[in-house]
Formats: sequence, structure tokens, C-alpha cells
Amino acid sequence: MEKIVIVVEGKTDTAKIKNIFPTIATIETSGSAISPATLALIKKLSLTNKIIIFTDPDYPGQKIRDIVSSYLDNNCYHAFIDKNKAIRNKKVGIAQASDEDIKTSLGNVIQFTGDNNPSLSWTEYVNIVEDSNKRRILQTYYNWPPVNNKKTYKWLTYLNITQTELRTILEEKNNATNNKIQ
Repeated sequence: MEKIVIVVEGKTDTAKIKNIFPTIATIETSGSAISPATLALIKKLSLTNKIIIFTDPDYPGQKIRDIVSSYLDNNCYHAFIDKNKAIRNKKVGIAQASDEDIKTSLGNVIQFTGDNNPSLSWTEYVNIVEDSNKRRILQTYYNWPPVNNKKTYKWLTYLNITQTELRTILEEKNNATNNKIQ
């Protein structure tokens, strides 16, 4: 069975994960200035382990996610947590999230497997996701942090999302919202 290694930012994140999942290994990046040695270790571990990047839902966390994911040529998994669920005592991070929210996030990992032939063009994306509200709906659906159109599009293409799938997600969420209002 493939072992899991979770990439986190710091010691408090490791402590939180180990408290919930004592047998899962973690690697700490020690912030956004990831050393070449740490990247090399993550790469080596990725050959025999399932690597999950689970960073804080803030700008430095996103930067770390991008660096590690790029270094691994997207041969990794991503766990996201809503920023509002990761705030406590004016701090934002994995360590501040509840055990249940962490379990949910790690239970919904995704892998960006897109290729050079995206199933969704930029024009199609822009025509469907015409405003920031729809972008937020997609980000909420995938539990992604707030990011710009370019990053949202990039992640959707990595997931090989088609126009039809994109429209379905937006319609389902729109219908759910309208039903709550009535």
C-alpha cells in the first residue's frame, strides 16, 4: 500500500496533523523560502509515496503550493481548506482549523493531471465564468482559496474540466442558492 506524506508549512501544522493522524508522515517547508534540500527530499519521497500538499490558505501557502507542485511536475495531490475555517486568534493556518475540517480537506484531495491540450479554452472559460461571483462558486465547490481568473482557469484545465462540467457545477450551485432564497 502506498504511504502518504503531507507537505505542510511548519511545526504547528505537523503537530496538528499528527494529533489527528499519528501514522501519517509530514514534511515541513519552514515557510516559503523552501530549501533545495527540502525540495529534493520531497521529490525523492514522491517516487514511492503519495504526496499531498496541504498549506495554509493564504498567499505564502499558495506560493509554497505552486513551488512544490511545479517541482514535482504536478505529480502530487492537493488538499485545500477554506480560509474562514482556518482562522483562530487572528491567525490563519492549518494548525488553527478544527480536526473535522482537516479530515474533510484531506478526504477531498485532488490531483492536477492536465496536459498540454486543455479540455477548456480560455475563451470558453471567460464566456462561462463571466464574473467574480461565478469564480467564487467554483472556488467554493473545489474548496480552493480565492485566486484570480488565470489561476482558476489553470487549475480547471489541470483537472481536465470541460465546458459541460463547468456549466453543470455552476447551474447546480445556482439552483441550490435559489432554492435557499425561496
